[in-house]
Amino acid sequence: MPNHQSTKEQIKRTADIVQVIGQFVQLKKAGKNFMGLCPFHAEKAPSFTVSPDRQMFHCFGCKKGGDIFAFWMAYHGLSFLEALKDLAERYHIPITEAFSPSEEKKKSRLRETLLKINEMAALYFQRTLSDAETGNPAADYLKKRAISKEIISEFRLGYAPDKWDGLTHYLEGHKIELEKAGQAGLIIPKKGGGYYDRFRGRVMFPIFDLRGHVIGFGGRVLDTSLPKYLNTPETPVFHKGEFPYGLHASFKAIRQKGLVVIVEGYMDLLALRRHGLDEVVATLGTALTAEHVRKVKGYTKEAVVVFDSDEAGKDAALRSLPLFLNEGLPARAVVLPDGHDPDSFVNAEGLPKFLALLRDASSMFDFFLDQKLKEKGSGIERKVRILKEILPVLSQLRNAAQRSLYAGRLSERIGIKEEVVLSELKEIKKNLSSGALERDLTGRLTASKVEKKIGDFQLLNLLVHHPEAATRLKDADCGTLLSDAAALKIVEVIFEKYRREGRFSPENLEENFDNEEVRTCLREVMVADSIYSDQEVKQAIQEIEEKARQKRFADSVREVKGDPEALNRLLQKLKEQGPPNL
Repeated sequence: MPNHQSTKEQIKRTADIVQVIGQFVQLKKAGKNFMGLCPFHAEKAPSFTVSPDRQMFHCFGCKKGGDIFAFWMAYHGLSFLEALKDLAERYHIPITEAFSPSEEKKKSRLRETLLKINEMAALYFQRTLSDAETGNPAADYLKKRAISKEIISEFRLGYAPDKWDGLTHYLEGHKIELEKAGQAGLIIPKKGGGYYDRFRGRVMFPIFDLRGHVIGFGGRVLDTSLPKYLNTPETPVFHKGEFPYGLHASFKAIRQKGLVVIVEGYMDLLALRRHGLDEVVATLGTALTAEHVRKVKGYTKEAVVVFDSDEAGKDAALRSLPLFLNEGLPARAVVLPDGHDPDSFVNAEGLPKFLALLRDASSMFDFFLDQKLKEKGSGIERKVRILKEILPVLSQLRNAAQRSLYAGRLSERIGIKEEVVLSELKEIKKNLSSGALERDLTGRLTASKVEKKIGDFQLLNLLVHHPEAATRLKDADCGTLLSDAAALKIVEVIFEKYRREGRFSPENLEENFDNEEVRTCLREVMVADSIYSDQEVKQAIQEIEEKARQKRFADSVREVKGDPEALNRLLQKLKEQGPPNL
């Protein structure tokens, strides 16, 4: 069964994992490795480590890790075959082996089919928009909204005509399985058989992933009918709360400016782009999610979230606070003047005034307090309400210094002594819910387990960072020194490879294990520094050999305990060999 090993190895030789991951995660040099905030879970202190020497990554928080393929699969939500294709195409490496039949292959083919159908639908909507007859309502609307031809072309805007079967007939005419088009969320099955178009009489906004593929659509009505916006439903290639609109076109500007501006709607983003603001993404008209923040935080140092002036906009701003705190991304908030959204404001007032609002934006935390302090109620009641709402958010911060800083600011703003705020915060942390308490304990126990492992894994660290040590240690029976099953398994494989092949490569070891605990253990040792200098390796080998000899002696004594004759024979044998250095 082909496993694409030659193509895989060629990609790994050609691609630099730091450069690849660095496109999506802000990495900083930390010794021989690079570190950043993990894109797969919420964290404020970087634990996501990339090793250029090993060409691998590992997060000490969520334990995700592996090679360049593991990252590409996890970040883009792809199968191995899709990741292989992507990276091979990116680095101009041919795939020579035929794909093997498997469940993974079926998923990969389905995704490819859905992406192809989405691309065909995007072309259909684009052509319909440009059609002098059918596209006029949408073209007139976009012209009225001051969306330029350049923006229409760059973002591939289109029009779904007000027909029940326009797209359905188009796809049928191109020999597309309508069942698959239904899986793509473009058409809907009728009760009596057949299909009808999901999007009708709407301006169409294709939604792209970072690879430039059309993964879904948003459609806006041209009249007052509801819903005003309609998005592609959940499909194998589209997850609404996961990917911000426009990131594919904006991530370079975001990285360059160190700032991302987050707005709500498609038209908001397009209007700002038309006026020259490129570092902007939109949330597809839905509430901001942790996944949205996680996607952009790899490109930026700060976010500014722009909210509409209505109550819904202000409520959304308040709900956003814990998302940014938990993801470790500094954020500020802008609420536009009454009656405005970003689209109407920038068209009426111009980009300079919009940029002034961004510059003057308060931190998300201060904005939260400002809004709460404006609410009605007596002094004491209002203060209690503010504490009740914000302290649970602050209690989620793992960084004690950060908690203390926010507690001090909260104390200053609402007029309650800082020691009272800290005391209440301490009580909330103490009285965590059972689920949160369980997670907290699990985290602490896991951390202590890792610390213990580091002390116990001297042998594993030595073998991984100084493979030449296996020459002497392979026959020393030193595996008996290890009590951890994962470490023992790794050591056994290392010695077996050395006996069979005369060498082993630490970089390829992970492929020998199916157990994730073993793989995690190996990655943590590989991305860590060696605990031995080159000058200390010889002494370390001697010490480990001696410890193994002591262990064998102690085990032998235990086995013959109660048998004086056997014990005498053992002592005589040890005398001839020389006693262990006890």
